[in-house]
Amino acid sequence: MKFEYATPKSVGLNADVLTQMLCELEEKAELHSIVVIKDDKVVVDGSWTPYEKDIPQMMHSLSKTGTSLCVGIAISEGKLSLDDKFIDYVREDLPENYDRILDQVTIYDLLTMQAGSAACANNVYFTALKSDWEKTWLSEKRIADDVGKAFHYDSGCSYTLSKIVSKVMRKTCIDLLQERVFSKIGMDHVDWLHSPEGYNTGGWGMYLTARQIARLGQLFLHEGKWNGEQIIPADWVREMGLTRIAKPGCEHKVLNGYGYHFHTGEKLYAAEGAFEQLLICFRELPITIGITSGTNCEFVPDICQKYIYQALEANTGSSDEAALTEKVASLQLPFASGEFPFVETEDKLFGRWLLLNQNPREIRKVRFDRENGQMIRIKFELADSTVRTAWAGYKRWIKNDLFTDYTKRLHCLSYAFSSGVLAIADCMINTSYREEYTFDFSDATVACGWKPNVTYLDGNDNSKRVFMESTVTYHER
Repeated sequence: MKFEYATPKSVGLNADVLTQMLCELEEKAELHSIVVIKDDKVVVDGSWTPYEKDIPQMMHSLSKTGTSLCVGIAISEGKLSLDDKFIDYVREDLPENYDRILDQVTIYDLLTMQAGSAACANNVYFTALKSDWEKTWLSEKRIADDVGKAFHYDSGCSYTLSKIVSKVMRKTCIDLLQERVFSKIGMDHVDWLHSPEGYNTGGWGMYLTARQIARLGQLFLHEGKWNGEQIIPADWVREMGLTRIAKPGCEHKVLNGYGYHFHTGEKLYAAEGAFEQLLICFRELPITIGITSGTNCEFVPDICQKYIYQALEANTGSSDEAALTEKVASLQLPFASGEFPFVETEDKLFGRWLLLNQNPREIRKVRFDRENGQMIRIKFELADSTVRTAWAGYKRWIKNDLFTDYTKRLHCLSYAFSSGVLAIADCMINTSYREEYTFDFSDATVACGWKPNVTYLDGNDNSKRVFMESTVTYHER
C-alpha cells in the first residue's frame, strides 16, 4: 500500500481546524513530528525543525505495540494461550524466594498490566542492571490481592512477554516482526533495544518515525490486512484495542482504559509512550495519527480527538488549505535562549578548558572556540576520557554526528548569548530529549546549568523539573 498525499478538503476534513489543532498542540505540548492519515491518504506530514521526518526516534512504551503483535502471532500458531501461567515459561529464572502469587499470573494478566506489580519497572530500572533482567524482576514483591483484578503499569510485564515469545517462536520479537509484519508494510529496517541476555526490551526501545507509526496504525485500521494479505489475524487486531480494565485516575481522559498493551477509550485506542509518543486509531473513523514528541502534556490524544471531529463537522465550510501547508512547513522548536551571536566578554569563556562538576551527561570538561562567523566549536571530554567535537549555530541548527551508537548518535545544536550567559540548545533527534546548557560567566567563576524538556531523572512533572547547576573552574588554555 503506497500512501497518497491529499488535501484535507478532498477527504472531508476542514484545513482551518487542522491548523488550529497544530497551534494548540504547539501551545500545550512539544511535538517533534506528526502524520495524519484519512482514507489511506496523508493530509498532514510535518516535523518540528531540527527533528526530521525520516530519522527514527526511540519509542518508550509505544514499543509495547510490537510485543502485543508478537503475542498475537504466537497465540494464532498455538504456541501460547492467554490462560497460560507465565511462570511455566521462565522457571529457570525464578529466584528461590520469589513471591508465590506469581504462580497465578497468566499471559492475559501480563498483557493487561494486572500482574500485581507494586511499582513500575521501567527502562531506568532495567538498564541499571548488568544481567539477569528476568530474575531481578521476578524477585520483586507483588500485591497479592490485585493479581488479575487491578491495573498496575509495569514494563517488566512487557519484557517478560518478549522473552516468552522469543522462546516459543525461536526468534527475537524484532526478527519476528521484521519477517511477518514490517517487511510487508514497507518498513525495511527497525531497531529495537535488547537485554544483556539478547531479548528485546518489550516495553521500550523500538526506533520509529511518525510515518512508520502511522503506517502501523493503518494496518490496525484494516484489521491486520495489507495489500490483500492478512498479516496479523483480524481477531487479534480487534481484541488488542478493546478495554479490559480501567486506568485509575484517568476518568477525565479520552484514553481511560487498557487493553492488550493498548490504551483505550470510547472513540480511540492508542499505543502511547512516555513523553507522548502516540499511535492513535479512531474506532469509527478511517483515521490514524502518528506522533513523536518530548512533552509532559498528557492530553495530546484529547486535543487530537477534539479537533478531528470538529474538522469533520466543518468539512462543508470554507477553509484555507494554503495556511495549513504554510503552518506545516514552518514548524520549528525554539533555538537556544539569547539575543546575541557575540558579546565583548566572550574571551573570558572561550579558548580554555572548563572543568565541570558531576552532571547528568557525565561531561568532565568543555571548551568553546569561535568558528567562522556565527558559529562556535565545542569540544567536550566524557567520563571515559574520549573527546568529541561539535558545532553550534546562532539562530540555526547544526547537525552533529557524534557517536557510533545509533541510540544517541545525532545532536543538533544552536547557541546564543544573553548578558554574561552562553546558552547551548541540544536536540538529540534520535530521542525525545531536548536540553539547554547555560554557562554564566558574569562572575569570577562560571556556573553551568542544565535544563531538559523531559527527563526520567527529576520526574516528569513540569513543576518538579529543576535547573541543575554546578560550578565550573577554569583549566589550561
